[in-house]
Amino acid sequence: MQNNKTGCSIGLLIAVGALVVLLFAFKNLFWWFLGIIIFIIAATLVLLLVYNSREKKKKETLVTDGVTVGDVDAYIHKSESRLQAIRRNYYKLKDDGMRKELDLISDRFKKIAKIVKDDPTDFKAARRYLNTMLSSLETIISQSVKLFESPNLSAEGTGSLDKAKEGLALIRESADKQINKLYENNILELDVEIEVLKKSLAARGLTGINTGNNNDIEKEGDNNE
Repeated sequence: MQNNKTGCSIGLLIAVGALVVLLFAFKNLFWWFLGIIIFIIAATLVLLLVYNSREKKKKETLVTDGVTVGDVDAYIHKSESRLQAIRRNYYKLKDDGMRKELDLISDRFKKIAKIVKDDPTDFKAARRYLNTMLSSLETIISQSVKLFESPNLSAEGTGSLDKAKEGLALIRESADKQINKLYENNILELDVEIEVLKKSLAARGLTGINTGNNNDIEKEGDNNE
């Protein structure tokens, strides 16, 4: 036992001695290495500060009257969150056709978002359309889920689901038109198409209002703007 302790002590002393010798022998190399590490860290911090400064200036850049790049990014992010919340009901839609329409509408939303990010000059018009589209989509999906969860669906309920399918198809078709209008930068026709969508959905009772009164949706769109 004593021999083991003595052997451990000697081994420890040898290790410490070797470490001291290495530090003295390679002290210049050590300081060079430490200097390089410090330089890399400092350069990284400077680059991050420059990058953040440029990004901040970029977000404050005006893209149209009263709208900055940051406003566009924030709105798109908020709209994406709304769409994700809608899609959480995806598997509660017990109809393959409705799920397919929701997928297609989601794809159209991504295209519109990309167009606006690449060319934000039509942002206000696109925002009006997306506010209307997402509000209508929220209503249609939530109402449809309630109907699907009903244990005994009446004939009237079945008819409502048929209208909901028509409403989803209308939204998809209108989204295709909006994509074309955005590419063409035709804001006037875009606004007209929004009104057509509102009235078409209202006529089917899918927006919670009557055909002759679109003030509620218009007010909601203005508030979201």
